[in-house]
Amino acid sequence: MHISKLSLYGFKSFSKKSEIYFGKGITAIVGPNGCGKTNIVDAIRWVIGEQKSSVLRADRNTDVIFNGTATRRPLNLAEVSLTIHNVSGRITLPYADIVITRRVYRNGESEYFINNNLCRLKDITDLFIDTGMGANAYSIIELKMIEDILSENPDERKRLFEEAAGVNKYRVQRKAALRKLEATRDDLIRLKDIINEVDAKVKNLRRQLKRYEKHQEITTQLIDTEVLLATRKIVDLRQSLDPLENQITEERMVLSRVVSELNKNESIWQSRQKEFEEQETILEEKNRQLANIREERNRYATGELLLREQLRNINRTIERLQNDIRQADSTLASAEQRDAELKQQHDEIQQSLNEKREAFKNSETDSTAVEQQYAQANAEIQALQQELLGLSKKQTENSMRFSNLQENINQRQKELNSVEEQIVAQQENEKKISQSLSTTRDKISALNADLQSRKDNLEELEQRYIEYFDEEQTFQRECRDLESRLDRYTNQIRFYQEIIQSKEGFSPGLQYVLDHLQDFPGIKGALSDLLSVDRQYYLAVETVLKDVSRLLVAEDRESALRTLAILAEKEQGRVSVIPLDRQYQNSQGGTIRDLIPLSSYIKCEKSLTDLKEFLFQGIYCCSDADFDRLIRNAELEGVALVSDQGRFRDANGILTGGSQTGDSNILVGRAEKLRQLETEADKLSEQLWAAQAQLESTQQDLAKIRTQKESLTGAIKAAEQQLLQLRDQSNKEEAQLTESRSIQKTLDENRIGLRVLIENFQERLQKEDPDKTNLDQQIAILEDRINIAREKAAKIRAELDRSVADRQNRRIELINLENQFRNICDSQEINRRTVERTVENKEKAIAELQTSEQEAKDIGAKIEANQLRLNEAQERVTTAEKDIEEFRQSFQTIRQNIQQLNEKLFNLRHEKELLTESISKLELDRSEYKAAAEKIKSVLLEKYNREISAEPSDDLPEEDELIKKVERFKRNLELIGMVNMTVRDEYEEENSRLEFLTEQRDDLIKSEKGLNDVITQVDNIARDQYSEIFEKIRQNFKSTFTIFFGGGEADLKMTGDSDPLEAQIEIWACPSGKKMRSLKMLSAGEKALTAIALLFGIYQVKPSPFCILDEVDAPLDDENTRRFTNVIRTFAEKTQFIIVTHNKSTMSIADSLYGVTMAESGVSQIVSVKLE
Repeated sequence: MHISKLSLYGFKSFSKKSEIYFGKGITAIVGPNGCGKTNIVDAIRWVIGEQKSSVLRADRNTDVIFNGTATRRPLNLAEVSLTIHNVSGRITLPYADIVITRRVYRNGESEYFINNNLCRLKDITDLFIDTGMGANAYSIIELKMIEDILSENPDERKRLFEEAAGVNKYRVQRKAALRKLEATRDDLIRLKDIINEVDAKVKNLRRQLKRYEKHQEITTQLIDTEVLLATRKIVDLRQSLDPLENQITEERMVLSRVVSELNKNESIWQSRQKEFEEQETILEEKNRQLANIREERNRYATGELLLREQLRNINRTIERLQNDIRQADSTLASAEQRDAELKQQHDEIQQSLNEKREAFKNSETDSTAVEQQYAQANAEIQALQQELLGLSKKQTENSMRFSNLQENINQRQKELNSVEEQIVAQQENEKKISQSLSTTRDKISALNADLQSRKDNLEELEQRYIEYFDEEQTFQRECRDLESRLDRYTNQIRFYQEIIQSKEGFSPGLQYVLDHLQDFPGIKGALSDLLSVDRQYYLAVETVLKDVSRLLVAEDRESALRTLAILAEKEQGRVSVIPLDRQYQNSQGGTIRDLIPLSSYIKCEKSLTDLKEFLFQGIYCCSDADFDRLIRNAELEGVALVSDQGRFRDANGILTGGSQTGDSNILVGRAEKLRQLETEADKLSEQLWAAQAQLESTQQDLAKIRTQKESLTGAIKAAEQQLLQLRDQSNKEEAQLTESRSIQKTLDENRIGLRVLIENFQERLQKEDPDKTNLDQQIAILEDRINIAREKAAKIRAELDRSVADRQNRRIELINLENQFRNICDSQEINRRTVERTVENKEKAIAELQTSEQEAKDIGAKIEANQLRLNEAQERVTTAEKDIEEFRQSFQTIRQNIQQLNEKLFNLRHEKELLTESISKLELDRSEYKAAAEKIKSVLLEKYNREISAEPSDDLPEEDELIKKVERFKRNLELIGMVNMTVRDEYEEENSRLEFLTEQRDDLIKSEKGLNDVITQVDNIARDQYSEIFEKIRQNFKSTFTIFFGGGEADLKMTGDSDPLEAQIEIWACPSGKKMRSLKMLSAGEKALTAIALLFGIYQVKPSPFCILDEVDAPLDDENTRRFTNVIRTFAEKTQFIIVTHNKSTMSIADSLYGVTMAESGVSQIVSVKLE
């Protein structure tokens, strides 16, 4: 079985489809550096399944696609096919030739084929099992492997053995298990700390839970007792509602009788009103007709103005058209003169144009002859240059070998410089990591101390939060109580404001005067508003005054008379006015024992004192309880008595009494009552504002503490997270420090190996001395001949340029003259069109002038007709205005009759309003009782989400008893203090968390034990497998070393650690005729050959049908190259070899030779030679 063919398309530098055929023996691939030889090796790696981009010298999979050059576009896919001749049947497919194909597209998609049948990568991998082929086989040996073996870093050498033994996967598994083990131990430590913290928290929450359960028990008893107390209050309120319901029913009956009388009078008013509306409609119709006539008059007047404006516009148009006609005549005269001038210029240019055309034709004939001479001179120069190119190619091939050696030295020197720079950088990196590790450890210590301090602060904030929460609840209850009381006062204030603003109880005339008091100088106001009475005696004063309270008070008689006159003039109703300038005779009666004059409870201005004493003289006040007893007293016969509840006996013995519908019907003291209510409401508002300010302040404190708690909790979590991150960072930095020291050691060994390679290349460079003298002389002669030919061509070129310049000048003159000729023709055409357009515009202007003159005559006639119609319309307007004035006088009489009927209706409506207001007040009281009951229910529902039964039992405890129970339960709750209402959920949550963490801890302990077992098992397997493969390689190396050196001895030994996996490998080699010594003591060539022998020993552990050697002979001198080629010939009998080389000796043993060139920059080509 061997590789028979390799096809490449779009793979790296192979943009065109290229094919290489391989025989069973040795195939060599040669070419200069950078031409793409190693790309062939990469293509074989890639097609048999290599997935590592670094091995293919790429960053990603799609980098293998041809990426274009300066002259070629990038391709969209790369494809490689490998044909394997399977005569031996090592591949278990029934085909003599098997074609493996791999294809990748620019978008990253890949395809695999076996004999043009689509398959998977796994199918190709499985195909090569046990065949010695595949991406992981040692069928490809490259120069880097030799450098790894010769490296002073023993880890590089050991890596080759580990790859051959296949223990790298066990090392990866072991490192992964160790990382997991370390992470598991860290997690276990952190978890134990968390469990201790959570366990302490669970114990604390368990104690809080017991207090919470006791608190809930007492709270339930408190709620039940408060529900009973609320039920008791509602029962009491319902008992107060029955008397109110009876009084509302009685007053509704009286209201019904008043409404019946009112409806009767309203019916009469409606019939009178209908008559009034009919007359009003007639008046409106007459006014509308008058408006129409006026509108018609105005329309004629406007029409005249429009017609006169049209006439002025037409006159301006006639003047404009006359100017246009005169301008057209002038334009036509200028156009005729211009046409004559253009015709003369046209004839002159036509003659000159014919002469210039003949001269240009003669110039073209002369230029053609000179161009032919110049072409012959250029042909001679190109022939000489082609000859020079052939000699230059020979010179380039002669110096290529010298350049390749120099390039190898430069490349290795660059690598050496890079390694030395990496060593310096690595030393600096190690220093930075050490400093960072120290800083991280200091941060961990500081963060632990800060975290404990934050936790102490959080506990203190929790205690302050509970205290402020209690204060908030207290202020909220106080605010709700004040808001309820303020709402009641606000409703009463609104009620009194409405009846005072509406002047309820006052006649229309009195209402008018009070609404326009500024128009009535000398009027002080209504008597009821000028007296200030103690609230207890409102009803007594109202009963005594009766209708007198509705009197207007004037400063003098003149003001009173003036007021009555204004009301009569404005028809605003009737009023009664009492002047203050008259003398009021007050009897000076004596006092009566145990009785107080009513006037002593009344206050007023000093100017009203005499009037007050006059109105209330001889009237005494008593309590309602004493009234019945006092009026039966014979000694008080003839004395006027009034009780504080409004029962009254005048001096004649007439009794007044009965029920009162409410304070709203009392005129006296309404303003005073409003002031008192507003004063009380202001006090409540201030108290509410203060309570709300305290509540807001407490809530702000709560919010601040809550924000501080959240901030502190977040800071604690962030600090804990930061602590975990710092610990992880510390672990990473320790690992980085260890890795940095390992890399430092590796770089030192690489530096020594590169220095050895540079010395070998420099020895070979001194032996190369290419002879270029003859080629340089021939090239110099050819360059002289080329210069002579170029001077001759330059003279011909100068003559050609002069001829072309003359021809170009004549051409420019001809073009300019042709342009002038075309311009003259265009100007003639433009002048002709101007004449036509001017004649057409003149004809239109004449026609439009005639039309405008006729329109002017027509508009003059219309103006005269419109003036006649305007005069007629003005006469109709005058007649209609006289008719309307006569009708308006009779209409005014009907209006006065309706006004008198309105006054009667007002009195009935006033009585109805009084009754309605009284009923409203009673219903308001009833609503307040019901609202109080509903508020009790809503508070209970809002506070405890409990409802009172629709029919509560009468067998309820007394209110005082229930209040005592409520107070007792509240004291018990105060003794318990504030409790955490969410403690049950917190306890269950934290307890569940504790159980979960405990389970996690047990799982981590089990995981730790399992990982230790896995590490032990992996170590045992890897150790056995590595020892077995090492022994095989050792025996193979002894054999191959003898073959390569024609004798001698060699051996491999493990040194250092007793564990094979940790031991270092030393190479001992003794070429024939020398004593046994280490690899360091051999010459550079012997070292390289020994390394190749070892690689062949490794290769034999996993033999393959083919072997690819990529420049492995580069470090060898001539003698060692001879030994190398002899061994290759020996192995070639059983193994197919593909060798990439620059060495002539290696090329000489090849059966087939392929050259890789790059004639076009960036594009590789294959050249094959069959050797016999």
